Amino acid sequence: MKIQKISAKSDFNALCAKLKVHKMGKKIMSEKKELHFFLIKEISLAAINILKQDALSCGAEVLSPENAILGGKELSTAVLIANEKQLKSLEKKEALQDFGLKELSRYLKLEFPNTKISPNPEIMGVLNMTDDSFNPKSRVDEKSIANRASQMIESGAIWLDIGAASTHPDSVYIGAKAEFERVKSAVDILKSSNIAKKAKLSIDTFDENCAKYALENGITLLNDISANTALAKIASEYGAKYCLMHGGIKGSSEPANGDIIEFVDEFFERKIKECENVGLKRENIILDIGIGFGKSHEQGLMLIKNLEHFLRFGCRLLVGASRKSIINAYHPSSVENRLAGTLFLHQKAIENGASIIRVHDSLEHAQLLALHSAYKAL
Repeated sequence: MKIQKISAKSDFNALCAKLKVHKMGKKIMSEKKELHFFLIKEISLAAINILKQDALSCGAEVLSPENAILGGKELSTAVLIANEKQLKSLEKKEALQDFGLKELSRYLKLEFPNTKISPNPEIMGVLNMTDDSFNPKSRVDEKSIANRASQMIESGAIWLDIGAASTHPDSVYIGAKAEFERVKSAVDILKSSNIAKKAKLSIDTFDENCAKYALENGITLLNDISANTALAKIASEYGAKYCLMHGGIKGSSEPANGDIIEFVDEFFERKIKECENVGLKRENIILDIGIGFGKSHEQGLMLIKNLEHFLRFGCRLLVGASRKSIINAYHPSSVENRLAGTLFLHQKAIENGASIIRVHDSLEHAQLLALHSAYKAL
């Protein structure tokens, strides 16, 4: 007998195939292969006691404060740790309980383990028709945009995101007229260059006229940092996809106080309902947690680490941390020296649920994705 401790992140399907595991055995064991953690806030001590007993009865665990054993109405916090099989059991058990546990049962029905990470994350390359974007290397003009777009596509970009007005938190808006002129120029050039036949095109704007012109000329995604329902309606009318971002466009450098996961969750829930109310289908909604907008650097890391939570909405997740100040906060460096930090953050985002990563460096991210895919398959 020879024994090796192998990685808990080994590809379950690949192991089953190698060992020729029976399909029924594979199905049964697939529900036990991964633990899931759920932070439960504002739960009474009495509810914690009930949940803990139910969890233990099916092999799951609940982390709870030491005074939970006393029971009562006092509100506290707990963490549920369970695999997929145990979650299915608890979903049924808590549906029969009081003390608010029916709400937990409804939440567990969301089937988080089955909304798993996209098997093929996509690269979105940035093309900025601006002279003040925080990363000078992302800037293009009428002479260079088509060539830069082709280079990004050749090096792995699936999407191209066109920006005509800088939107970083400290930027000054150039005005609707100037933005429209830049958008029209960029869109016309990419259309005449047949770039739209080689990649999916996105427009980064919160202006309605810019959005309409872009959608009429080959753009298929509105990337809106303002999360304006009026633009969601336009996207719906044109049959386009719509990306809404948390953080806003003004005063967005001020971090939120409190539980950032809760804030962003409530924001997405409200905005998704607004989008659906104006006719936009959920399958056409993309969510962006807004790294660098309306949150501290620590909160940005917290969102990336717990990104899987937002899969509950059934929407694709986009993360754009490319060369941002969050990297400088933990390792002081200029914009041009933040590639390594960018790759780390985007790798973690992919591992935790992102299916689109917005980048300045498409080649390096294509390498990252190639190795990520090869590593997962082992």
